[in-house]
Amino acid sequence: MVCALGTSSSFGQQRKKVDHVKGEWVVSNDITPMQARENAINQAKIEALRQAGVPEFISESNLQYHSEKPEQMKELFESLASVAISGEVSEFSIVKEEKKLNEYGNIVFDVWIDATVVVHQSAKDQGFNMEVRGVREGYSSPDQLSFEVTPWKEGYLTAFILSEKESSQLYPNNSEGQERLAAQTVYHFPRSKAVEYEVSTENSIEINCLILLYTKEEIPFMKEPTHQNILKFIAGIDPARKSLKTYPLLIKK
Repeated sequence: MVCALGTSSSFGQQRKKVDHVKGEWVVSNDITPMQARENAINQAKIEALRQAGVPEFISESNLQYHSEKPEQMKELFESLASVAISGEVSEFSIVKEEKKLNEYGNIVFDVWIDATVVVHQSAKDQGFNMEVRGVREGYSSPDQLSFEVTPWKEGYLTAFILSEKESSQLYPNNSEGQERLAAQTVYHFPRSKAVEYEVSTENSIEINCLILLYTKEEIPFMKEPTHQNILKFIAGIDPARKSLKTYPLLIKK
C-alpha cells in the first residue's frame, strides 16, 4: 500500500534520504504471509518518517489490525493518511528482507528499505476539504463504483484506483475532462452518464484503494499511472494546497 511532480511546487519542502530502515510484522491468524510482508514495509516507511524528523506523532495504536478485513484496511489507510500531514515517503526501495521464527514460534517478516522522505514545512489548510458520500466498502465483481463529492472550497479533483498488481487514474479520463468544482456544491461521479467506473476481480477476493486528491490549483498527472508515480505525485504537493482521502474497496467475485 499506498505517491512527476507536475506543476506542484517544492516551496516549503525538503527531501531527506534515510537508508537501511527496518520494518517488522508478525503473521497472525487473520492475515496472510503476503499481507504481513506488506505491513512490514509500511512499518519501515513509518520508521523512515521518524528518522527523517517528521514532526507528526505517530501512534502505534493507529496501526493495529482487526479481524474484519474491510475495517483493518480502512484503519491502515487512515493511519497512513494521518502521518502524511507533515511528511511523506515519496519513493523507496527494498534492500533486504527476511522471514524467520520468533521465540514464540510465529513467522516474522523483517524488511529493510532505503527511502526518500518529503518533509513539508507548511501546515495543512483545515478549511480546504471535501465531503464524500456513496463509497461502499464491499463490491461484488463486476460492480459499478459511484460517489458524490461536496467541496468546502472551490478546487480540482483527481481520483486514482490502486490494486495489488496495477493502478489507474479514474478521473479525469479520456471521456471526462478536468473541471473546477464550486464550493458547497454536490458533484456526482462518474460525471458523464456515458461513463462507468467498473470494479472487478479475477480472484475470490481483492482489496483496492480509491484515492481522492483535491487541490487548490489544477495539477495534471502526466506520468504512467504506476503505484510509485502516483504516490510521488501526491507527495510532491504541499499539504496547504491539497486534501487527500483514501478508501479501501473489498471486491468479491
